[in-house]
Amino acid sequence: MAITNISPVASYLSALKDEDLAASNYAKSDIATKQAVAAFEKKAPAITSADALLKDYSSLQVVLGAFGMGSYANATALIKDLLTQDPSSSTSLAKTSQNATWLAFADAFKVWGQNKGSSSDTAFIAGSGSTALSTTYTPTSSVTMSATLPSAGASGQTYVSPAVDAYDDVSGAHKIALQWTQSQTNPLSWSVSAFDAEGNASVASNAFQVTFNSDGTLASATNTTTGANIASSAAGQAVELPITLNDANEKSQAISISLGALGDSSGVIMAGNSYQATSPTQSVLLQNVDSSSTSLSMPSATIGALSGTGQTYITAPFNPNQASDDTNNVTLGRTYLSVKWAQSSSDPSTWSAYVVDPYGSTVNSTVVSVGFDGSGNVLQVNGQYTHDIPSLQATVNGVQYSVALQPPNLSQSSEASQSVLKSDSKVSSTVDGVSIDQIVSNYQKQQYESNDANTDNGVGNALYFTRKMASVTSLSQIMSDTKLLQVVETVSGYDPSTFGALSYDQQVRMLTKKVDFSKLKTPDQIQKYAEQYLTLLQITPQPADKPADMLDLFGGDDSKSGILALFGDDDSSSSSSIYSGLF
Repeated sequence: MAITNISPVASYLSALKDEDLAASNYAKSDIATKQAVAAFEKKAPAITSADALLKDYSSLQVVLGAFGMGSYANATALIKDLLTQDPSSSTSLAKTSQNATWLAFADAFKVWGQNKGSSSDTAFIAGSGSTALSTTYTPTSSVTMSATLPSAGASGQTYVSPAVDAYDDVSGAHKIALQWTQSQTNPLSWSVSAFDAEGNASVASNAFQVTFNSDGTLASATNTTTGANIASSAAGQAVELPITLNDANEKSQAISISLGALGDSSGVIMAGNSYQATSPTQSVLLQNVDSSSTSLSMPSATIGALSGTGQTYITAPFNPNQASDDTNNVTLGRTYLSVKWAQSSSDPSTWSAYVVDPYGSTVNSTVVSVGFDGSGNVLQVNGQYTHDIPSLQATVNGVQYSVALQPPNLSQSSEASQSVLKSDSKVSSTVDGVSIDQIVSNYQKQQYESNDANTDNGVGNALYFTRKMASVTSLSQIMSDTKLLQVVETVSGYDPSTFGALSYDQQVRMLTKKVDFSKLKTPDQIQKYAEQYLTLLQITPQPADKPADMLDLFGGDDSKSGILALFGDDDSSSSSSIYSGLF
């Protein structure tokens, strides 16, 4: 019996309180670990293929170590197969091997496996947030709207809904919003159109007329472009406006905008009076200046948030010739203009503005660059410190327009999520990347657990067992992980050095009798099992797995099976317990 002066159980319990901190501190003090982590964090964002990772030995060591596969660093062919084969395929190495460690590794790099070993972007994701590289959605077939429009107490009012993401058949996202314009002569009648809220013309031109009852419920709906009646019969009939979404390949997709039912108080309604709360409009409209159809103005608007990235803002579609088009009953070929604001990817405080046709006509427009200060107010225009923004000049169908821009602003708070429009698209699949932070954390733990001190007393294996065992539900998972297996072998009463000489089937048969997974479910149960392992190591120490010296080569170690054992009795019962377990 060999009892050490410092209890491994005490060391284990101390480290268990915060292994992340202990591992991080170790990594800072161990030069090799510190350098490996720093190099990996720098190079990982540029690694976009299995070949690139395999050629970067230092990064590969970190990645393999994080997955408990440090001993596979030179097994290049095996690692390449795991990285370049789809792990969900029944013929992949990861799947056919039934090795839980290999499968976890291959699944983490699934984006490479599903694309023959590479991807357009890196598989490594910075930060500690979501690791989703791509998400696939079912194509949108319906969008439901729920809103309260202004009351009939006035006329000529407008409402622009928030935008909702609609997905095409290749999971491309398109933002759809609805514009409502109240009739000047009948306050219960509204002109409605859906548009691409990013100004990319993905929504085909459309126009509808929707009327309400005096109680604010839906009364009828007509397709203005075709003249077709959509709903006008008995109460309860659904009101669904048909629109067409065009993807990047110009493939058309039918989407219905559900407004509710005739006579129903849910869905889209009008406020009963001017005091009733209404849905806030989300976008401003351009305006004619002095009744001119070519001189326009954009009112001041909040176009985004200071904290956002990749933001865009577009004014609602505006027909500068609305009056004449209505007088002449023009239904096709109308001109619509919007001002689009797009945030710079390289400098989030800078936005560019230009004129677009949200329904697809070619527009030649000048561009204005506007920079904002920390309060969200205009600071610079075209690189100069001024608040004066020059008008945008745009030519559409041979007609030149001038659009004056009133200074916009940015909100100091994030935009609240909208609930007016809801898409029926669902997530169909998600491809995750690998968190750089998680790789580093796991690698640091692996290095900490495998340092000489924690290897000699078994604390490293005990810590590894504790953090891994919670997700283990089968003996095959244990058998595929050498560290887990060593702990289980020891607690089961077997000497790992001799137990490993048995065939796989023999090992499985013997451990099946010993391992009770019902007693390894809770953290307390797993911790007690790890403590039992450490206690048994104190009673019957196991030789550390270190490089052999000259005496070891001739069997000169002091283990029970070494040549020195010839000079003493072997009182170990491990071998006899193994043989007895075979029969």
